[in-house]
Amino acid sequence: MFTKEVFNITLADEVADRLFDNITASNYGADRTFTATLRVMLHGRLPGHESLHLALIPLGESFLTADMITERIRQNGRDHNYTIYIVYPQDRQFGDQMLGHIRSHVGKGKKYLGTYALQEDLRIFYIKMLNGLFYTNSHSAIICLDHLDLRRFHALQMMIPKYLPSLFADNPLTDNETALLKSTGKKSSAEYETLIEEFAKSFDMRSEIIRGKLAGFETAFERIRADDVRKQIRICQETYEGHISAMQVLYQTIQDHQYILAGLECAINCNSGSSELMEYFMCNKNLSLVKVSGTAIEFIVHGYADVFSEDAFNQYAGNHDGYMYSRLNSNVTKAQMEKLYRSIFSDGKYMLRMCAAYTADIRTGLKALSNYVFPPERQSYLPNPHIQRHGCTGNFAARFQEYMRKHDYVGAIDQAAVSARNLNFYDSTVISAFASDLSGTAVKCIEKEDGTLLTPREAIIELEGGALCQGPLF
Repeated sequence: MFTKEVFNITLADEVADRLFDNITASNYGADRTFTATLRVMLHGRLPGHESLHLALIPLGESFLTADMITERIRQNGRDHNYTIYIVYPQDRQFGDQMLGHIRSHVGKGKKYLGTYALQEDLRIFYIKMLNGLFYTNSHSAIICLDHLDLRRFHALQMMIPKYLPSLFADNPLTDNETALLKSTGKKSSAEYETLIEEFAKSFDMRSEIIRGKLAGFETAFERIRADDVRKQIRICQETYEGHISAMQVLYQTIQDHQYILAGLECAINCNSGSSELMEYFMCNKNLSLVKVSGTAIEFIVHGYADVFSEDAFNQYAGNHDGYMYSRLNSNVTKAQMEKLYRSIFSDGKYMLRMCAAYTADIRTGLKALSNYVFPPERQSYLPNPHIQRHGCTGNFAARFQEYMRKHDYVGAIDQAAVSARNLNFYDSTVISAFASDLSGTAVKCIEKEDGTLLTPREAIIELEGGALCQGPLF
C-alpha cells in the first residue's frame, strides 16, 4: 500500500479521459491510480454504451445519519449505470459512529438501500488494513470506512472484481490484471507504475495521443477564419434585419401621416364656415371671444360663483376670527359680511357674478390670465381672485391639458367655464383675497332674483333693512 501520490499516468491523462469517457473516478488528492486501474479492469468488460463512476463521498458530522448517507449516495449515482461509492467521515473521530448507523439501518432487511447485500468476506479480507463495511448489488458497491487516507485508497483497488461481480463472471482476470491488482497493496508503487504503463501500450496510447494532440492542427487557420466569417455574416444579417425593421416602421409612419393629412385636408376643404368650437361660442352666452391670433384664442368666462363646497363654507363662515374676515374693508363689520356671505352662498337671496380670462393655444395648451384688464361690458362681474391674482386654476389645470392633448377644445373651454365660477373655501390665501375684493369693490356684481344688480354696499344696506351704518361704508 504505497503512500505517495501517483498522478502522472498515461491511462489517466487528458487523452485517456477522452478515450475512456465512460469510466471515470473521483481523485484522492492528485492521485489518479483508481481511475487508471478501473480503465484496465473494465476495458472490454463494460459495454461502450454504459458508464461507471467511482464517487468519493466525504461527510460532515451533520450528515452521518443513515437517511442522509442514503440521499448522498442516490445523488451521486443517478447518472451512471454502475457506481462504486466510498463513504467516509471528514472527521475521523466520528468514524465508528457512522459505521454503527450504517450497520443498523442499511442493507437487505433494513430500512435503507434494501437491494444491497453486506459482503462480510470483504470486511474480513481488509480487517488488518482498514475498518469498513462493504455492500453490493448487481450494478454497484458501497464501501463505508471509518476514515480514508492514501494507503487505504490504493488498497481498495485490489478487490475491484468483487465490487462488480456481474462484469467479471464471464470474463475472468488475466495474469497481468491480477498482478496489477496485487501491486496496489505493496509498499512501493514502482511495480504498479511499470505494469500500468504496459497496459497503456497495449491500448496504443501513443497513436491516440498523436491523433488527439494534432487533430485539426493543419486546418486551425481555416477554422479560425471560418469563425470570423460566420461572425461577420451574423453581424451583417443583424444589421440588415435592423434596417428592414426601421424601414417598415418609417413606411408605416408615412402611411399614418398620410391618412391624418387626408383627413385634415378634407376637413379644411369641406368646412362650411362653421365648426363645433364656433357653435359652442355662439350658443354659450357666458363666453366672450376677445381675439384670435394664429393658433391661440383669448376669451372671457363670466357667470355666477356657484361652484364651491357647502361643507367648507359652513365650516368657516361663522368663524369671525378666520381668514374669511381677516382682510375686510374697514367700513364693513364682520357681522354684516357674514350676512352678505350667507345671502349669497347659503340662502340664495343673491347671486355673485364672477369672471376670468383665458387663452387656449392649439400648440401650448390652455392657461388662465392674471391681472387681466376686463372690457367695460364685464364691469358688472367680480374677477375670480384665484385666477386674477395668481393665474392659478388648481385641480382644473390637469383637466385643461388632457382635453387640449386630445384636441378637444370645446371640452377644455367648458372646464375653463367651470373653473371661473369656482371658489375654494379651504384655500386661506384665495378666500382672504376674495373677502378683501368683495367687501371693498364698487362693482355691481350682486344680482337679485329679479335681475337687479347691486354693489356689495347696496346689498348690505338692503340686508340691514335699508338703514346705513355709521359713516360711509366705502
